[in-house]
Amino acid sequence: MAVKSNFTFPSRDGFNTCYAYSWAPDDGKIRGIIQIVHGMQEHVARYDDFATFLAGKGFLVVGADHIGHGKSVSSDTDLGYMTWDHADIILVRNVHRLKKIVQEQNPGVPIFILGHSMGSLIFRRYITMYGKGIDGALIMSTADKSTVITRLGIIVSTLKSKFISGYSTSKFLDHSSFGRNNAHIESPRTSYDWLTHDEKIVDEYIADPLCGFQFKVNGYRALMQLLNYICKKKNLTTIPKELPILIVAGTEDPVGDYGKGPTKVYERFKSLNIKDVTLKLYENMRHELLNEIGRKDVYDYILNWIESHMEKK
Repeated sequence: MAVKSNFTFPSRDGFNTCYAYSWAPDDGKIRGIIQIVHGMQEHVARYDDFATFLAGKGFLVVGADHIGHGKSVSSDTDLGYMTWDHADIILVRNVHRLKKIVQEQNPGVPIFILGHSMGSLIFRRYITMYGKGIDGALIMSTADKSTVITRLGIIVSTLKSKFISGYSTSKFLDHSSFGRNNAHIESPRTSYDWLTHDEKIVDEYIADPLCGFQFKVNGYRALMQLLNYICKKKNLTTIPKELPILIVAGTEDPVGDYGKGPTKVYERFKSLNIKDVTLKLYENMRHELLNEIGRKDVYDYILNWIESHMEKK
């Protein structure tokens, strides 16, 4: 069981307020902290089952809805919209702010951070800035793109934001991001079958007004800026060589090009002489490993990896 609570903290942009969640062990004994950095067009409450599982194992689990997501918006029109100036760095700094809040309340407790999908991109940028302050990095369902694609995305989103509005949308960017996600699925039932084989989860996602909303061009700009930075090896030299890193993904995940993207990220980290990097690919699993059929195996694997690295401390 878990003791659940909610709280807020000010976003680093000086305007928004971030809505955060926590799941604590019901006996109050915290042996580790796991912070979740959620993905694009979703929110942290979707991780309730996974967080409750970890809380039952003695971990405090925390996470905050990104700006432009979940309950960290002042109105529905803000869904998919980021702050304009340096939104990519604001997203990273908000992750760090929550980490500092939780660590100050639990001094000396080991902390691991898990970033999923867009959250993995934010988190990969995070470890270039703040990697020395955590005990392990878990990168889930991540992507790798060429600079040609990311630069084009930055140009399109910047021009449209500048001359029309950051709140405008782009069919080109939508199609580039999601248009072929169901391409490997024979006779897909919905537009979101690529998320998971679990039809119940897919239907819940579609029914949730805080999921699947259309991203604004301003949000795409932040996304492409993150990708453009983290996919260049020269920008990753500040990642601590001693930081344990786990990369997990499904071989049927279109976001990671069916395993190719996470493999490239793994190989790039290894080429930087980061000492403890593990790649785990799950056969026949799609984008949301924590919501896939067979997810309990994923839960156990992540838990075992974290516990093994706590023992090394």
